[in-house]
Amino acid sequence: MDRQNLISQLDHGHEMGFFWDGSTKFSVNIGESFSGSESEKKFGKLASTCEIMKLPIDEVRSEILREFTGGEPWRMLVKAPTGSGKSTGLPSILLDGGGLEGMIVVVQPRRIAARMLARRVASLRGCSIGGEVGYVVRFDHKMSKQTRIVYVTDGVLQRWLEENPQLSGIDAVIFDEFHERRLAMDVALADCLELQENIRSELKVCVMSATLELAGLDAYLSPCRLLEAGGRAFPVEMEYQRAAQSARGVAKDEPVWMRCQRAVIEASKRDDCGNILVFLPGVYEIQRTVDQLKHSGLGGWEICPLYGSLKPEQQDRAVREGGGPRIIVATNVAETSLTIPGVRTVVDTGLARVAVFDAGRGMDTLFVQKISRAAAEQRAGRAGRVAPGRAVRLWSEADQARRDAFELPEVQRVDITEVILNLHGRGLRDVQKFRWLTPPSAPALAHAEELLEDLGAIDADGITALGKQMARMPLHPRMARLLLAAQQEDCLAEAIFVAALLQGEGLFLKAPHSGRTQFVYDDDRSDFCSDWRGFESARAMGYQPQRCNAIGVMARAARELAQSIQQLERVVLRHGWQLGEINFSAHHRALSRAMLAAFRDNLAVTLGAGTLSCRLCGNRSGKLAAESAVKQAEVFVVSQLTEVGGREVTVYLNGCVEVMLEDVRELAGDAVEELDAAVYDEKIRRVVNRKEVKFKDLVLWSKDGGEPDAEQAAVLLAERVAAGELKLKKWDASVEQWIARLLCLRQWMPELELPGFDEDDRAIALEMVCAGALSYKQIKDKDVMPALQSWLSPSQHAVLNAYAPARIKLANGKEIKLKYEVGKPPSMALTVQRLYGVTTTPTVADGRVKVQIHICAPNQRPWQMTQDLENFWLNGFEQMKKDLAGRYPKHDWSGSR
Repeated sequence: MDRQNLISQLDHGHEMGFFWDGSTKFSVNIGESFSGSESEKKFGKLASTCEIMKLPIDEVRSEILREFTGGEPWRMLVKAPTGSGKSTGLPSILLDGGGLEGMIVVVQPRRIAARMLARRVASLRGCSIGGEVGYVVRFDHKMSKQTRIVYVTDGVLQRWLEENPQLSGIDAVIFDEFHERRLAMDVALADCLELQENIRSELKVCVMSATLELAGLDAYLSPCRLLEAGGRAFPVEMEYQRAAQSARGVAKDEPVWMRCQRAVIEASKRDDCGNILVFLPGVYEIQRTVDQLKHSGLGGWEICPLYGSLKPEQQDRAVREGGGPRIIVATNVAETSLTIPGVRTVVDTGLARVAVFDAGRGMDTLFVQKISRAAAEQRAGRAGRVAPGRAVRLWSEADQARRDAFELPEVQRVDITEVILNLHGRGLRDVQKFRWLTPPSAPALAHAEELLEDLGAIDADGITALGKQMARMPLHPRMARLLLAAQQEDCLAEAIFVAALLQGEGLFLKAPHSGRTQFVYDDDRSDFCSDWRGFESARAMGYQPQRCNAIGVMARAARELAQSIQQLERVVLRHGWQLGEINFSAHHRALSRAMLAAFRDNLAVTLGAGTLSCRLCGNRSGKLAAESAVKQAEVFVVSQLTEVGGREVTVYLNGCVEVMLEDVRELAGDAVEELDAAVYDEKIRRVVNRKEVKFKDLVLWSKDGGEPDAEQAAVLLAERVAAGELKLKKWDASVEQWIARLLCLRQWMPELELPGFDEDDRAIALEMVCAGALSYKQIKDKDVMPALQSWLSPSQHAVLNAYAPARIKLANGKEIKLKYEVGKPPSMALTVQRLYGVTTTPTVADGRVKVQIHICAPNQRPWQMTQDLENFWLNGFEQMKKDLAGRYPKHDWSGSR
């Protein structure tokens, strides 16, 4: 491939791959080429050397280079604290002294860190960003053919590995801030190790972090060199602040932004506070805190928010050099790699908003939870980068000691379906054999495999032809399936918009009122109709923040959505697919069928008119937004389920599209069951004839009508009685005694060949009782004994009464009730005075079984149990008389004779 043809292809949008022509490597990201002169380059390297000499990482420069040039394979595990210069210095050390011809890729978990570090290193080396030093992140890249050091996010590296499995043109991969244990970084590291061991032994691999759990990692990388470097950190004074308490000593329920406001105001009074960095769990809390601080009378302070979804220029404003005193209010993007100039005070809430995937229910749960001790140390270290500092922790020292040591790896808390499909795409049938650093949980793996089967990507024989198509697309399997279905349904443009939107964070402002409302029309049958109108409005406004805010649309989100759409359009155009014009109304049926192919496991119905509560298959439930377009839909699919934890846990259903029942029958027929039969209705406690369409366990459509089959009605009512849900008043102790008598006599006298009465027989008897009835009302008071009596013939009834009588007449003429229990002799309980005149033990079963007699005191409490009445009169009675006669003198103690 000649250079001109390659560049021509690059201009058509191949942003994230590499090509190798055998002698020269080219980045597919042309970016902005370096335009400096050779003298500027030399000056840049000289400046770089001077700067790097000042970094603590330089203390181990010779060790790094000695190991680097000492042989293959080269692997290094670097543990160096905040401020050591590892993120900026190590790549330059390798470039200047390692004799590498290819690129050095530095992998960062966050976009903002990748951009800022690249700019810092470019500045140190005296080159323009995109020249010798560049970066590639989502929606933004500065890289050229001259680039030697490139900072990328883990997702970008993962895509490069898929497009260029041998990483041609790359000589070293450095995984920075590895302690965050991102799933993409774990997988990319495993791939690099396999590549190094089997194909490219010259590839250099380095893993770095400030706070790293080394247990197991050194063995995983073995053979590797562990290198620990010192830091350029100053001492940080720790201050713990427990939550404010009421007069009774109970912690007040105070918003976190109020606590931050007090802590910042107090810190700002100190002459040596420097810039103040505040850590909060999420964007909402940041916005509330910024608002509080702006109205706190902090004159002279610039208040800057900092989070990943901010526009790059706003991020740059927060971390720029120079300027007046600043309060930077950030999420955990400011924990690592990034050096924010002048920070000497950190105010830390100790919280982070974390998404945890529930494999059992197939949904993300957003929780605000406590950070680990390691993360807390990272945050506190921000205060000691330039001078001695102070960290104010808004929790107690005891709480700090109880926290987890490290964060949970992403592989154990996020959806792993995309990774599992990619592994299948490589031909790995048993994904558990992949080189996992930390293996996924069994439920997460089972969910991923089940979803892939549902999408048609894998079957019992491994990956399918459809699955291979999906694996070749740089998308989550659901989105890949959506586009493949949309191409067949001729609604590709709409599906691209939906896929791009679902990969973002949402388009509309959420507080104080949803910006979506004004874009919802009465005849909408999809939530994406209002999304499209909002996006079109923002695009027409040129994505100007003030104008977009006025209509409730996030300008940055709309701009990124446009970029994502363009990326996906390039993906489908490479497949030779044709794009049409977007028209959600005209193409609704086609889009709904495509959505059904990708999200059929999220089919849902509302619980009734006027309610936002819904039921989904898999025994799940959720709640629609008040402005959702599918509130009146018979059946719909849900593309986003998010469980938000707080005082109450709520599952929100978003991105919903109405679907047609006949399409469900056609496209999901393997999981659809149609019923036309008698069913028991729990609400009215009656058997009705019901026509029903079910998808798995979810009833999609139901209609009652007609008279149910009488025989089936009896069976259904009997099942409810057997399960204990319905009670028959006259199935009482006497009925159970009749059954016990039958079973006991059958055991005592098998030659009589009496019928048994097991659980199946009980069910038959209950059906006999329920025969002719349709409702509980008809059987509740029904007599049970006629059904039981028909169980035996007249002669068998006579035998039962003769040999296992319900009552027995004693020798003294008294008639006593017997109690039967299977496996035990029959028994009776009576006071000793009622036994006078009975000298021998009564028997049943033609004299084969003696009755067990519970001889009771006058207070009816058993004094002795016996099957030997003769011995009782000889030996036991006198002792009983001696013990009890004094207590009960009015009773007759003369004895049996």
